[in-house]
Amino acid sequence: MRVEIVDPTVQPVPADWELFRKQQGLIAAWQADALTTVAWCSTRSIRLGIVRDGGQVVALFTGEVAGLPPRRGRYAEPGALPPAGWFNCRLPIGFTSGFSFAAELSERDRAAVLAAFEKALRRVLGRRCLGIVYRQVTADLLPVVARRSRPRLTTAPNTLLRNRWSDMDAYFADLPRDRRRRLRKIHAEAGESTRVLAGAGEIDPAQAGTLARATLRKHGSSDAPLPARYFHVLGGEEGVRYFGHLDGDRLLCFDLAFDDGRRLVTTVTGALDVRDGGRRNLYFDLYLREIDYMIGHGREGCEFGKGMAELKQRFGCELIPQTAVLAAW
Repeated sequence: MRVEIVDPTVQPVPADWELFRKQQGLIAAWQADALTTVAWCSTRSIRLGIVRDGGQVVALFTGEVAGLPPRRGRYAEPGALPPAGWFNCRLPIGFTSGFSFAAELSERDRAAVLAAFEKALRRVLGRRCLGIVYRQVTADLLPVVARRSRPRLTTAPNTLLRNRWSDMDAYFADLPRDRRRRLRKIHAEAGESTRVLAGAGEIDPAQAGTLARATLRKHGSSDAPLPARYFHVLGGEEGVRYFGHLDGDRLLCFDLAFDDGRRLVTTVTGALDVRDGGRRNLYFDLYLREIDYMIGHGREGCEFGKGMAELKQRFGCELIPQTAVLAAW
């Protein structure tokens, strides 16, 4: 079994990364160009891992080397590592774990792949990396990474809305009366006053980047904003969906979501502040547009991500527990 650890800011991502991603039906957040773009604008150094057995790719890994909290506004230097830290194994854009195995691998084979990756990462990153923190791990993936000697920590849950409706009228009918009336009104007014993006077509990358940056600043996040190039490289990629509202050609708000044919997965969001010409309540209508898409396209559910769990539960979401597993060297 051979493992290749790649720093996408200084090394090309092997071509079979994309071949495996498409064969396994991974969402476009795993796309090589998208991850490379994220690496160039990250405050932490990102590494990709590709595991081959007999020349065939059997697993992909991604994550970031995290030390002390990064300085606001400073990007990680290409190839640089912190004096000491951990490898956070997670998908940089999204709310899922940072590893994916070939579907046909047995539990025993997955354990062997994981051991090979950990050994290779330890060799490449050296003593400054103290171990791996497997993040965003759901209950079905715990057996892959958990060991008796590895501490676990329950983290913020993901949120999932399971599809059980025939149309939006049936969805609204399931809501409490007051909430139903308010959301119906928001949904109708948003459609009347704006031009709606509802999954089809592309988005203006520059406007999307500007709104994503504004939203990060509003919430005081220390994360580096995504550049316009991130939205550009996703253009035309299968499964990329945008939901949003425009005033003429001016983007007011948007959600970037990925459709893998089974679920819709929401990720990056951005909105224009009301003081700058934005509109109230459009954020709630984004959820409704995504729910409408989920129902209309027969998807099993929609993942709405971490944060604001109480608000998302009002739309019918359930909480999906996630765990961090620490694998110290």
